[in-house]
Amino acid sequence: MDAIVLAGGFATRLWPLTRDKAKPLLPLGEKEIVDYLLDELVGEERVDKVYLSTNKKFREDFQLYLNSRDYRDVEVVVEDSIKEGEKLGAIGALHQLVTSRNLDGPLLIVAGDNYVSFSLSEFIDFYLEGEGSCLAAYDLEGDPSQFGVLEVDGERVVDFEEKPSEPKSNLISIAFYLLSSKGVKNLDTYMNEGLNPDSPGYFIEWLINHEDVRAFKFEGNWFDIGTPKGYIDAYTTVVAENTFVSTEIESSNVNRSYIENSLIENSTINDSIIVGESKVKNCELNRVIVDGEEIVDKEIKNKVISDKKTKNKE
Repeated sequence: MDAIVLAGGFATRLWPLTRDKAKPLLPLGEKEIVDYLLDELVGEERVDKVYLSTNKKFREDFQLYLNSRDYRDVEVVVEDSIKEGEKLGAIGALHQLVTSRNLDGPLLIVAGDNYVSFSLSEFIDFYLEGEGSCLAAYDLEGDPSQFGVLEVDGERVVDFEEKPSEPKSNLISIAFYLLSSKGVKNLDTYMNEGLNPDSPGYFIEWLINHEDVRAFKFEGNWFDIGTPKGYIDAYTTVVAENTFVSTEIESSNVNRSYIENSLIENSTINDSIIVGESKVKNCELNRVIVDGEEIVDKEIKNKVISDKKTKNKE
């Protein structure tokens, strides 16, 4: 089978961190976010080739990233967009890639900005044990209305609704799919009918009426790293220790934080991410992201602080 890593978003909710950097290339400890997926994919013998799907803006960044790695059979594929308003949508970009490379399935599709604690090999095993396509499903604590919500009969998905106003359950679909050969053909049918090309959930909502779809339910950690809170939650859970890169720390207490190319003096830093040649002096920071700023004599929590201006958005 082949695999596709979806990495075509512009991550505007994480600006300014992601204004000039693709979200899957943000650090998560000593790795980038996407490393956690690619490490597994290239080590999985049943995956023949990996296509990393991104946009024109971040094509060079991903190519430089791959050039620095020892990954086998990974190709950057570019969708026809350079800014948010021009995006094909996740399903549109997926269909474009499948068509251009003549992929016929089975096809493993994963979100490049997600972290999951289950093994992708286990997910493939689950697919091979049954019939039809499958998806990964997570029992969410909290409001599921911004996700695809499903109901199951055993393993089989019997109902699916994308972003329902009145969710029928707390079981949500996350952006990890394994499409059968029939599922790949159904993707072509779906797009040829002119249906919604955006969130994959709209395709799954349609697919369950055209093919058996099974739910791979998992427990453990899952992070969709789309907001500052999500990014910090992922770091403090997955890494849960300090990571210092080209950083000077003087007379400070630092806990569960990522600090790169910055100076910290006489400060307490908890559960924070500090990058971009920042300087923090005589401060107490809790769950703060700092990018390229100098902060002195402040007590700050739950905030993004950056010297990058967002008014000139691409």
